Amino acid sequence: VPRARKLLSSAMISAAMLQSPGLAPQASAAMQRRLTERLRDIESLLSDLSVLSSLKSDPADRVSFTEIVRSAVRGADALPLHIADIKAEIPEDEIFVRSPRTALSASVMSLIRNAAEAHATEIRLSLSSSDGMASVVVADNGDGMSDAVSRRCTEPFFTTKDTGTGLGLAIVSGTAKLSRGTLRLESREGAGSVFMLSLPLAHSM
Repeated sequence: VPRARKLLSSAMISAAMLQSPGLAPQASAAMQRRLTERLRDIESLLSDLSVLSSLKSDPADRVSFTEIVRSAVRGADALPLHIADIKAEIPEDEIFVRSPRTALSASVMSLIRNAAEAHATEIRLSLSSSDGMASVVVADNGDGMSDAVSRRCTEPFFTTKDTGTGLGLAIVSGTAKLSRGTLRLESREGAGSVFMLSLPLAHSM
């Protein structure tokens, strides 16, 4: 996998440089940070590959979309990224959908991570249900995407970033299709993006 080779090569270069005699403390600290970032990216890549490969084999369970979104918002604090502010609107009542639990959890976290990696200073997340569908919307004021990038952003391993796995939005798209839902995107370069993941309510299937 080209993406894996690139991340591994970067990690090996950083590790080799750390062994250089006479490396200045400041340069050593920078190399250590870079090595840690690359190892974290490799770990994320392996995790995302596992989720993507299990999409067709994992059963679609009746799961609480509400709890999955709540958990993702709580887990966002542990992301190795700078997130200025997440404003979440999550209803108190449980909203149930039928979807592979692991893939759906990874999908919501991927939408948050994607916004953070786009250098957003504010991320707005909301969960609602209407007309037999449950929808989570993640809007950010980050970099946004060109039309060309928007058309390809859900392709596996497609990325315009130096970090990340290139699999996050592919997982979201795959989860939507497997759950008989939809993934919609509105984005404008320099003005942020809005993703909407909609899934049928469990009782309506």
